Amino acid sequence: MELLPLSLLAGVLTVLSPCVLPLLPVILAGSAAESGRRSAYLIIASLAVSVMAFTLLIRGASALLGVPTDVWLIVSGSLVLFIGVTLAFPTLWERISTVTGLNRATGELVDSSAQRTGTARSVLLGLSLGPIFTSCSPTYGLILAAVLPTSFAVGFANLLAYTVGLSAVMLLIALGGQSVTRRMKWAVDPNGAFRRGLGGVLIVVGLLIATGVVKDVEAWLVERGILGAVVLEQGILDQVDTGVDAPEPTRLDGSAATEPPAFLAQRFTTIDWQSADPAIFAAISGGPPPDGIPALDDPSFVPLAQVTSGDDVQAIVLQDGTGVRVYPYNILVWHEIVNDTVDGVPVAVTFCPLCGSAIVFERTLPNGTATTFGVSGGLIDSNMIMFDRATEGLWQQSTGRALAGEFVGTELALHPFQLLTLGEVRESHPNARVLSADTGFARDYERNPYGDYDESDQFIFAPSTLDDRYPAKLIMAAFVVGEKRVAVPWLALREAGSLEAEVGGTTVSLEVSDGELDVRDDEGRSVPFYFEMWFSWAVQNATTGIVLDPASR
Repeated sequence: MELLPLSLLAGVLTVLSPCVLPLLPVILAGSAAESGRRSAYLIIASLAVSVMAFTLLIRGASALLGVPTDVWLIVSGSLVLFIGVTLAFPTLWERISTVTGLNRATGELVDSSAQRTGTARSVLLGLSLGPIFTSCSPTYGLILAAVLPTSFAVGFANLLAYTVGLSAVMLLIALGGQSVTRRMKWAVDPNGAFRRGLGGVLIVVGLLIATGVVKDVEAWLVERGILGAVVLEQGILDQVDTGVDAPEPTRLDGSAATEPPAFLAQRFTTIDWQSADPAIFAAISGGPPPDGIPALDDPSFVPLAQVTSGDDVQAIVLQDGTGVRVYPYNILVWHEIVNDTVDGVPVAVTFCPLCGSAIVFERTLPNGTATTFGVSGGLIDSNMIMFDRATEGLWQQSTGRALAGEFVGTELALHPFQLLTLGEVRESHPNARVLSADTGFARDYERNPYGDYDESDQFIFAPSTLDDRYPAKLIMAAFVVGEKRVAVPWLALREAGSLEAEVGGTTVSLEVSDGELDVRDDEGRSVPFYFEMWFSWAVQNATTGIVLDPASR
């Protein structure tokens, strides 16, 4: 039960994360709108019940897994909007309460009509927040992904501890708001301008929730690295022996039973999860919803001479007929996928900042359909899960393998590219065209939202295993020969300049010239490659992969 105190702490720390954004204004406005402390206690108690119930229902009721997230946003937003309208127009609520019997239903709790009105409204307001509650907390994610499936009792206890921590802080906020309100004599008039103004706040917040705008704001905050206490909590969680091992991912067919991650199942409702690759059941949410990190679908380019970014910025470089196209990391880190057409070939230029994987795929599906790809918001061992917009299938970015959907088990074709710095591009390809920072999105492309993540030993989402043969975030050049997956330390290869080795009976030669890599088999055929951090490559290939190290030869 060592996880139990951390679950309580995680609930307390959640108030510092962007994921509680929809809750705070509703709780503050709702509690301030009523004169007595009863309303604050009712709102928070109803919130706690709603969060617990809705979390358990989503985990346990398969009928709810197919309900899109947008539906819950509309339901919750509509309730908040409705309560805002009744505060802004008090006589309307009295009429509704009389017609529906809400006054009679709550009459046993209190005596006065005003108190009956406040009770029903407070309870409804608290209950409305459960369906939209999402948590950035890695502890909350661990409870859902690993603890509940292993032991319902232990999972329930930890979920309860988390909810108590969250509710305690929210209650203090609600009571604090009420305390401030009571000091303002003009604010206590039940039909006054102040309460009507609070109703207006709830109307606005309800609209933002129902239209999904509030989730876009959350995603924007997460993209900018505003994670509140998440990093602190993850650091504590990494040091704790939870005593619970995550269940092995298993299929949904007759041989074993499990559930798809709720955050994916709610959004990708057309997927037949019974045929999904077991790996998808280990997916966790990275925070932003699908398309919360927006892929670029209509990229524009500018001459290299107009680019002011420094020479040390890395970039994916593609040959485009007689020209060259460049996709700098300082833009890719904000969008992760660029859907483009290069030399007549539809391609997806992809980069996952959390695992350093830079890969270019041809975005033609196995059935011949050219599609575009988006960021699902899901991660497997810190690696991005993409989705294709033609079939809404899910694909692991580091392998190009379909994990769920129509094409499970197939892989996207790799497209050749180079990984260079802008300084190297300026020397070798002065006439190159570079992805424009005029993307249509408000992003600070001169700032890395992940800070010094590349150089740090810390993880935002800790991988399931670590192989200590190399530093975790060392960049590897990776490729496949036959059935063998191969990795080579990229900086060591650049320094050595060349390497020749036998892989599964095939002689492979690697040459680096002016920073550009060429990999060929013993028949002189080009072998496509990509780049990835060591920890990410090793967690997928530790037992079967081959590592070639120029320094040891």
